[in-house]
Amino acid sequence: MDAKTRLFALPMAALLLLASTSAAHASTIWNGDAAGGTGIFGNLNCDSPGSITAVDEPGHGKVWKYAKPGGSNRCENHGISVGGKRYVFKGGETYYFGWQSKLSSTVNNNANFQWKSYGHHTQNFPVVLKMIGGRMSMLQSQPTGSDKIIWSAPITANTWHDYTIGLYLSSATTGGWVELYLDGKKQTFTNGTQRYACRTLDDINEPKWGVYGANGTSVTNYVDALKVGTTYEDVAP
Repeated sequence: MDAKTRLFALPMAALLLLASTSAAHASTIWNGDAAGGTGIFGNLNCDSPGSITAVDEPGHGKVWKYAKPGGSNRCENHGISVGGKRYVFKGGETYYFGWQSKLSSTVNNNANFQWKSYGHHTQNFPVVLKMIGGRMSMLQSQPTGSDKIIWSAPITANTWHDYTIGLYLSSATTGGWVELYLDGKKQTFTNGTQRYACRTLDDINEPKWGVYGANGTSVTNYVDALKVGTTYEDVAP
């Protein structure tokens, strides 16, 4: 190859490298496939006689069944386990949480997903998804303790829905942000944005899926395609 040919070949090689780099994205951090057993979770918070089991679901294969009887208050998992160790979520990082859910009842409850605070925390939860008046609703809580509904949409019992939540973690009052996708469509929050600025990190924060609240009503949450990653594409159901 002469000098002139090499001169024109180099930009093409650089373009190919750029294209391959742009197409790549980070791998999934955690796969919560029900076939993996409950050891994939940090631990379980399920009041007796409730249970978290893997069951067969037509068209889905194995899915998680969070069964909360009427006399119980909570049936959730708490945190995730990666490589046999409890995963620690870090400030300054972006995480996406994806899953599919089918609720047996749309009765009011306290939570179906929690980004829950632990340790020496000042927030109960930065964000939570819960049923209010037949609508899946996202609440955002600041350190002051005031909870605000920042999004809601009607859902139907015994119907599968896809959820994806993106979180940039920051302990600053409005330094973090949350994104939400329902059934593959990016949602708009009550303030007119699709990326809600808020505090998203306390001392320790971990995800929880299942059923919390609705005491007096038997509720089952079937959950599939649980994933945690660093991009929407890593986890979208």
